Amino acid sequence: MLQLPRGYFAVQSDFENASKDTFVFRGVTYSVQEGVNLFGTILEAEEAVLTAGEPAPQSVLENLPYEAFSAPVLLFSTGVHRIDRYEFGGPRYLLGEGVGVNPNLPAEGTELPAFNPARTELERESVFYGGYSYGVLTVRKNEVTMVMIDGMTYQRTRFFDHRIAGDSESKMTFRNIVFTGESGHITNYFASPKRDSGIHREVRYENCRVEHYDDMEQGGVFLYPNARLTVLDGFCCNGTSQVFGFTDIARTRSNCTPNSDVTDLVIQNSYFRDLTGDHGISVNCHNAGERAVNLTVKDTVFYDACRKGESVLYPHLVNERCALRVSGCHFVDTRDNAAPAICVRGVGENIEITDCTVTGFAAELGKARMYPENAPAYIENYDKDWQTETEDAHTVIGTARADYTAMDSLYEGYRAYYGDQHCHTNCGGRSDGKFPMENWVEEMDKLDLDFAAIVDHRQMRGYFLPEWSEERFIIGTEPGSKLLNPSGDLKKETFHYNMLFPHKYGLAMLLANFPEFEFRGDELTGSFQYPPFTKERILELNDYILSIGGALMHAHPMALMGSTDPLDYYFGEHSHLEVMVGAYHGHRSFKSYDLWVKILNLGKHMFAAGGSDTHTNVTNACVSTFYAKERSGAEFLRRMRTGDYTAGAVGIRMCVDGAPMGSELAYRDGMILNIRVGDFFTHAFKPQTAYELRVYTDKGLAYASMFDGTEAQSVSLAVQKRAYYRAEIFDLTHGYRVAVGNPIWLDLAPLQEEQQQEA
Repeated sequence: MLQLPRGYFAVQSDFENASKDTFVFRGVTYSVQEGVNLFGTILEAEEAVLTAGEPAPQSVLENLPYEAFSAPVLLFSTGVHRIDRYEFGGPRYLLGEGVGVNPNLPAEGTELPAFNPARTELERESVFYGGYSYGVLTVRKNEVTMVMIDGMTYQRTRFFDHRIAGDSESKMTFRNIVFTGESGHITNYFASPKRDSGIHREVRYENCRVEHYDDMEQGGVFLYPNARLTVLDGFCCNGTSQVFGFTDIARTRSNCTPNSDVTDLVIQNSYFRDLTGDHGISVNCHNAGERAVNLTVKDTVFYDACRKGESVLYPHLVNERCALRVSGCHFVDTRDNAAPAICVRGVGENIEITDCTVTGFAAELGKARMYPENAPAYIENYDKDWQTETEDAHTVIGTARADYTAMDSLYEGYRAYYGDQHCHTNCGGRSDGKFPMENWVEEMDKLDLDFAAIVDHRQMRGYFLPEWSEERFIIGTEPGSKLLNPSGDLKKETFHYNMLFPHKYGLAMLLANFPEFEFRGDELTGSFQYPPFTKERILELNDYILSIGGALMHAHPMALMGSTDPLDYYFGEHSHLEVMVGAYHGHRSFKSYDLWVKILNLGKHMFAAGGSDTHTNVTNACVSTFYAKERSGAEFLRRMRTGDYTAGAVGIRMCVDGAPMGSELAYRDGMILNIRVGDFFTHAFKPQTAYELRVYTDKGLAYASMFDGTEAQSVSLAVQKRAYYRAEIFDLTHGYRVAVGNPIWLDLAPLQEEQQQEA
């Protein structure tokens, strides 16, 4: 029997039931010693490498496609290897059973490369398996000058290179990797280095395959590179609902590596099919200045590689040095796509497209609409009535006829307050926040935050501490649960929810009426469990909380639960869905907003909410705007219960015939919708930006007009027979919503009864 040579470290799956003195890798059995060169986890193997200070192997094992190794080698047996938060201690080779075996077989023309049979059976694979908040392979040390991962299958596993400073040339290679399953996070992330740092990366993905990769409706990005050179060679993507790359949904992440004069992104000899995430493959380089970002695409097939009606490639040519080079590629769309195959953003004209075929697109190349940075100070509002040219056309009542008296009287004596509807503190007990509660109010003042909903997990302790502020805090807690009887197919079955109360004994009352929480202890030391719930019990929970003056919110709705039925996220009438999640431009905010609109259009009355879900420092990154007469946690909760507030950074005041946001009233002919927007939260406002006020109904966009955000705006519309009206503010220049107002619902039943009687 062969002895496993020095420099090799074996990691055995199902360690408890496996041999402790032999290790089988690629059909060869090696003699090993437990705790020396045989381990049950990657963490134990890494600790042994660091402790022993082992050099690179002096020989190459049989059947390994390498001539030599320059660093220690970790070998992974077949089977599942649980990944927690593994950190590379230095240069490493991580080799799985599929080392050297390309998962993609050669294909002709525009045919999908078949999955190599040698890689199709998971029981014969070395599988990295992670989870929602773990499953991360991380690089933090500048000593990690190279990483080679070859022959693995990834499930819920990510790679993060966090380095931003120091002096390190790093070559990171991912070879013969199969990515499958789901991940709502960025799957491959390389942090943006500081401009004066010596962090220089070369990142390569060679002969990899993405197979039916699901983003769990969170809008995760498969690849966000920040390297001097990034190459995808022999890459096959066969279906993903993620944003593939290279930036995020709102295109806020730049691909211009700050410490490199030129950033090169190369895709070659590859195949992309059924990309259903947003904007195909997109590049952003808003901070390039005079530096260049080049996108080169060669000998690659794109087959339905974008959402319907969108382009496949979205390069950002922000200056004349940035370049796009496309050659020998095939662009195919079977859905009669009205968009061009390639859509260029920016002013640059450094474009070369040669020897490409385009089928099913409106054109080969097009230019994206660039929104002005200097919008008018006021929205359009003519003296005479006029009709909007929108999906759901409406009459705009001109300024000469518009009457805002009823709306202004609703908010007389009110001012705008800004706060966070989802926060965690360090108040002791079971709380998992990091920032001490006693320092919160002082820090909130620095950030111009008026209030915060404190929803520490599993306890009520915080409300009874001397540092609790009735003026600045809303009382709450955030439990979790498992959904027992979903209507749709579940990919993930747990969820979190925020319960908010008008007084500090509200939670105690609820726990007494819902014994499944199993509360034990007193106000300061007690805690409760997270019980599973049926949908019926969730509705009962919502009804009870409303009955005692509280509110129920589905927090970060798709982070922990994944269902094909939007109503599995619905917690009952006048409950709340967290639509702004963490940041206005974040993936989850886009996806949660889309979910909320689906729920509204199914006829449900559910309010929009927002929050940072901070567990660390106080933040003003995701505020909501409330109009109130006084700064009081109880008053803010009252406004929240009515739905008359804005999830976002701009105040929206709106009414139909004197009924504000969140109201429900019967439709009648001659109704008028009045809207005022203003009171922009200072820290969220961007100068030289075009904002747009949008008004939606259940039939679509009813009104849209652009302004620069510096002045308050007003608009008045003639109401039609619609299920609801709502307003939002969109940042056109940067591509994301900054404020979402709650609907005013119209009951059409009386009108329908009247029409039936007349008939």
